[in-house]
Amino acid sequence: MVIAGFVLPSPGVGVVRPDAPASQYHQASGPVDPELLIVPSISIRAPIVPIETTPDGVLHPPADVDEVGWWKRSAKPGATSGQTLITGHTVHTGGGVMNRLGDLRPGALVRVKTPEGMFDFTTTKVFVYTRAELAQHAKELFGQKRPDYRLVLVTCTGWTGHDYTSNIIVFASPLGIRNGTEPKTPPVEKPTPRPSDEPTGEPGDVGAPA
Repeated sequence: MVIAGFVLPSPGVGVVRPDAPASQYHQASGPVDPELLIVPSISIRAPIVPIETTPDGVLHPPADVDEVGWWKRSAKPGATSGQTLITGHTVHTGGGVMNRLGDLRPGALVRVKTPEGMFDFTTTKVFVYTRAELAQHAKELFGQKRPDYRLVLVTCTGWTGHDYTSNIIVFASPLGIRNGTEPKTPPVEKPTPRPSDEPTGEPGDVGAPA
């Protein structure tokens, strides 16, 4: 995915969707840094680290397959516009933090821990694009001029034996910061570290192993 040259987001104050119960969520005081991604239904619990594009406009996930990367020029949780873009590894031999992203279903809870609390999202769409389709729709999927804020998760799929041919993309709409005591999310067992044996992404890719 070539994203160099995108207009930087102009975050505003937080917003709670009108269909979210008022007693359950509250507004953020403003955009806040994402720290931890939690997706209970597919056992994701991953530290979020800021990442940036390469000089040729490619966004690679963090080198650690147990971490996810937040594109630091995308919107932060609590913004009223733009999109928070988070990407992580799929590893064809197992152990990638986003190996099960394609199992997510609309309505599933996605949580992002921030300094102000746990920011909740609800999954609205899960789909697959080829590399060509991703490039064609890049501004729509990842651009920061979107008037309604959302979260976007991306990883690779379609392993051919030597590279990945497609990307899984997830859209999630914000609910707000949950009030009171947070529901306990069971810890995810960390896989045994092992050397990476996969190729780096080619220009135009998102979510390919670094």
